[in-house]
Amino acid sequence: MTAKEQSERPENEPPRQAEAGKGAANKKGTAARKLAVSVLVKVEKEGAFANLALASALKGDNLSQRDKAFVMALVLGVLRNQKRLDAKLSALSKEPLIKLKPHVRNLLRLAVYQLDHMQDIPESAVVNTAVELGREIGHVGISRYVNGVLRTYVRTRPKDAIGDSEEAESQAKDWQYRNADNDVSFSGNYSSQLDLNQNPLVDVLSERYSMPSWLVSRWLDRFGEKECLALLATCQNPPKLTLRVNETACDTAAFAQILTDKGIKVQRSTLVPSCLTVLDRRSVRGPIENIPGYADGIFSVQDEASAFVSLVVSPQAGEQVIDLCAAPGGKALNLAELMDNHGKVIAVDKNENRLNLIKTNRQRLSLTNLEIICGDGTSIVLPPADKVLVDAPCSGTGVINKRADIRLKRTKMDITSLTVLQKALLSNASKLVKEGGCLIYSTCSIEQEENEDIFSWFLANFKDFKSEDLSPFFPEGALAKYDMVDKARHGYALFLPSKHEVSGFFVARFRRAAPHID
Repeated sequence: MTAKEQSERPENEPPRQAEAGKGAANKKGTAARKLAVSVLVKVEKEGAFANLALASALKGDNLSQRDKAFVMALVLGVLRNQKRLDAKLSALSKEPLIKLKPHVRNLLRLAVYQLDHMQDIPESAVVNTAVELGREIGHVGISRYVNGVLRTYVRTRPKDAIGDSEEAESQAKDWQYRNADNDVSFSGNYSSQLDLNQNPLVDVLSERYSMPSWLVSRWLDRFGEKECLALLATCQNPPKLTLRVNETACDTAAFAQILTDKGIKVQRSTLVPSCLTVLDRRSVRGPIENIPGYADGIFSVQDEASAFVSLVVSPQAGEQVIDLCAAPGGKALNLAELMDNHGKVIAVDKNENRLNLIKTNRQRLSLTNLEIICGDGTSIVLPPADKVLVDAPCSGTGVINKRADIRLKRTKMDITSLTVLQKALLSNASKLVKEGGCLIYSTCSIEQEENEDIFSWFLANFKDFKSEDLSPFFPEGALAKYDMVDKARHGYALFLPSKHEVSGFFVARFRRAAPHID
């Protein structure tokens, strides 16, 4: 089938029912796969955030919890591996992938991902369901095209293409990498070895891990080959589920016991003692809201490194605290909890829709000391506060395993434009800090321009601020465990997901000079 034939359907024409095999949508698994394709198309065509597109699609659908989990696994799996999937499909299709309709392109990606990563599903079921969906989203010609591509792939793929599975992801940190005299090889779950004498290292790693070449190149330069490979492997791993306990409502140890009694085993964080990591994600059935204690405001979902930022802010009861880029609210809520409903936290963000998430959770957590303001953090004027947090918009390269679509959307130029915004936010934030007060800066990026360079820039341009030692905010033993002794004393901490097993995060703390008294 040619690209012309498969593209004859007008772009905006809604999919019609299959000309043959009516009722295919009722077959087991078809509805879930169809929904997954629609989410992937939204991410690709409309630039939608994958997590928000998934939440919206699943909220209005009548799928079972099992099928909803399947949809999430498919969407995130395809996004994490899209570049590699496209390389495989390009070798099979007579037509360039770019010329295919978005629904067809993403249907093929979905099917190849299942064939490679979900060996518990029979190959025939994957192919037949994809063919049926080809009819639904297009016509018989598309189903034939899909059938031909997938059957060719099943027939010709090498045996070592099978098995890039959950087991490989869970053992990614055990992979070994070496490079000596241009003799570079991999060992681990993949049985095939790569001949990098014929392929540039950046291109090979970029395709294997479905990461943009510019990012692979910069990580190689900054972190070296071993750490770069570990970072890339970590980006393929599903994120941990971490619950941060609202200790105004329940003691962390007591809540851990409640979860254990319900069959949910957890491990307490050494970085943030109020955080509990679920050891087996499969023990949590259904949405997060089904976990005991959620409706009662006992916990929120938040990564340890993100929660650690609030420990660095160290809000005290009775203080005035400003969170200048607050939505969707994880840190603002945590700050309000740490103050035990005394004093005030002012959550500022210019996105009113995202501020609604804070309002909802404020009520769930019974917080009375949290004020919400819609405003621009680069220009808003507020009475000076004891503590100001700038959790700045950033490239998000520390949370790619959570936000798989980042690898598809982010460009090198974004980092340049984001640093301009980060400086503008810090410049305004400096005016909102009381004399003797503190300014805390954080990102979920691991890029130097957004972190260490911003840290140095701020100290050079705002002489009434000095960096503060972060050592006191680490629990006993954590400084050594996370190898942060030197950085913390200098005034900042950088967490790498590959090294510290938390999300990639940067946090720094500055104190404004106190008024001089004669």
